[in-house]
Amino acid sequence: MEFLVFLFSCFFSLVFLVRWCATLQAAWPAERHRLPKLVLSALPPVALVIFLYVLRLLASFDVVESFYYIAFYVLLDYAWMYAGMFLLSWCFDLSWRDDALYMNNKAALYEVTGGFLALALIYAGANTGDGPGWWCVLFAGGLGLAAMLLLGVVFNACTGVFERVTVDRNAGSGLRFGLYLLGTGIVLAMASGGDWTSFEATVVE
Repeated sequence: MEFLVFLFSCFFSLVFLVRWCATLQAAWPAERHRLPKLVLSALPPVALVIFLYVLRLLASFDVVESFYYIAFYVLLDYAWMYAGMFLLSWCFDLSWRDDALYMNNKAALYEVTGGFLALALIYAGANTGDGPGWWCVLFAGGLGLAAMLLLGVVFNACTGVFERVTVDRNAGSGLRFGLYLLGTGIVLAMASGGDWTSFEATVVE
């Protein structure tokens, strides 16, 4: 089963990174898209640094010294980011490609950046502590992801921030919501971490 998950992660990591880079390359004219291309190009490497730091220093005892497991969880991460960015776009009515890049919407760029980093932090947090396998990482991280999306939808219901970002292109709203997502990601990363005990204890913690 673990090997199938590894192959699955390799495939979707490749799909995610190729599509991300190809989309950035296709954006034109270059002068108009310089800032979003710069920021969006930096996000996957920044996420990689976060993952490698956690996997080398804070992960389970059988992971920190294993090249295979570090590679396994990094690839699983990018597959996670692929799914996470899809869910974030669907739940928040936001397209990193159309809104942040092609339309050069700075408000959307702030939100996408905060959301991307929040997803990376939650996954990294789920990797901290000792655990029996990859499935407990996905379970803990999945709880954090669900909480972030739910809180974001509730936030929008109270403020209408999604329309302010995508329609009004209000940079202040985008910046504040992006920072809110980043802060939420930090809190949920801490909540998703720790030594594994059981499904019930993970939900409670």
